[in-house]
Amino acid sequence: MNVFFHELKRNRNSTIVWIVALIAIAALYISLYPSVAQNPAIANIYKNFPEAFKKTFDISENTLNAFSGFYGLVLNLLLLGGAVQAMNLGAGITSKEVRERTADFLLTKPISRVSVLRQKLLTIFTIIIVTDLIFLAADWGLIKAIVNEPYGFKTFFTATSSLFLVQLFFLSFGFLLGSARRRIKSVIAVSLPAVFGFYIIGLFDTVVGEKIKYMTPFKFFDVNMLTSGGSYETGMLLYLAVLSIVAFVASFMVYQKKDIPTL
Repeated sequence: MNVFFHELKRNRNSTIVWIVALIAIAALYISLYPSVAQNPAIANIYKNFPEAFKKTFDISENTLNAFSGFYGLVLNLLLLGGAVQAMNLGAGITSKEVRERTADFLLTKPISRVSVLRQKLLTIFTIIIVTDLIFLAADWGLIKAIVNEPYGFKTFFTATSSLFLVQLFFLSFGFLLGSARRRIKSVIAVSLPAVFGFYIIGLFDTVVGEKIKYMTPFKFFDVNMLTSGGSYETGMLLYLAVLSIVAFVASFMVYQKKDIPTL
């Protein structure tokens, strides 16, 4: 039984929905930029927003002065959407058989649990990579068509790649959670609190200080710095890699010993 192609087919429609949703969010906000940039009154409104609001959405002096700052605001919103998609995939694909009461059908086939989980892992990586590549192409096309300011592809690619990196964390976290929990009745009821919980943690950086970047994937990288031509910290990339590998390895260990109800 080819679990990989079976899961790809089952997740095809939801993947299309997520791709369209991410592109729609980008199109909506990027299309607003020309009118925002040419209207000083709007900039003044943003400047008068409460500091808590500015902090929540990473609005700075540069946000409306140049597209690099504005794209940082857009990308922060896109990271939330991408994180929810990844968390849904990770937690959903490892808990689906229990939730839908089809575990007896899958696990009685001549295929090991390791093979099942390995093909599920390959599925979610394929879906995320396809999603991000299509989004990357569409997003760049939107920027070139709408924004009149020069904005380099290297800077764009570096910044937008943060979407995949944040998704990698939530893929591994969701994958482990779905493998470890005996039953997940509603994936969205698990993924939304997890994603927004990590996002809210990032709002306490003034209290926690520099250590906050180790506590939430939304602070692993400074998106505003990336959209302005900055680069990733090697240490944080390694930190993300270690967390993800540990989570995936733990998922396989837990799933092999998991008592999976078949009825």
